Amino acid sequence: MPIEIAVTPALVADSSVSSVSTASFTRPEGGLLVAMVVALSASTYTLSGGSLTWTQRVANSADIWTAAVTGSGTMTVTVGNLTDPDFAVSVAAVKVVGVTGQSLLNPIGNSGSGESSTNNLTVSGYTSSAAGSRGFFCGLDSNAAGAATSTDTGSGWTENVGFFDVAGVAVHKAANTTNAGTSVTFNADASGSGEAAWEWAALEIVPDVVVRQRAALSRAAVHRAASW
Repeated sequence: MPIEIAVTPALVADSSVSSVSTASFTRPEGGLLVAMVVALSASTYTLSGGSLTWTQRVANSADIWTAAVTGSGTMTVTVGNLTDPDFAVSVAAVKVVGVTGQSLLNPIGNSGSGESSTNNLTVSGYTSSAAGSRGFFCGLDSNAAGAATSTDTGSGWTENVGFFDVAGVAVHKAANTTNAGTSVTFNADASGSGEAAWEWAALEIVPDVVVRQRAALSRAAVHRAASW
């Protein structure tokens, strides 16, 4: 079963708030939620939604979390506990993507993270561990001159945090990666042409593999294939 994008509620970003929540969306039964999060706060932020168990997979100012979907119906995802007592400002952005067709045993593949001052950044996020996997990527530009964009599928955003702007992207690959061992690249383009300050995270979600049982031979069957 191939990995398919089942639901993509709009990215939300805000500043000088205590929490940021997505719009309500219908969870994909038996699927997996991938949350790409940026949260600048003096305290440790929280991620919650749907009474699901959320696990942080990559942490680098731009973070990626996942949650296996249980139950059915609608839900929201919230980045909370945002405070900054020094400047009385905070900023958070969250983009959630729900997938189906992921491995039910262990859907988490390879990951990567890094930093770059390149304005229009194209970076190898990881080397794929499985054929048919899907890549996810988010980035934070803390030296933003405006909203960021990407040639990958997803959203860019920008927010003012008092004395400066920050921006970012939250994207996924438009198609599954054909082969294992592939260098999976992602794009993050800062506004303008000046020096950026990218911090990024990438994560591979691997597909379910159908294991076919061997046909049972009768006791009377005789095996004559010398090459087996």
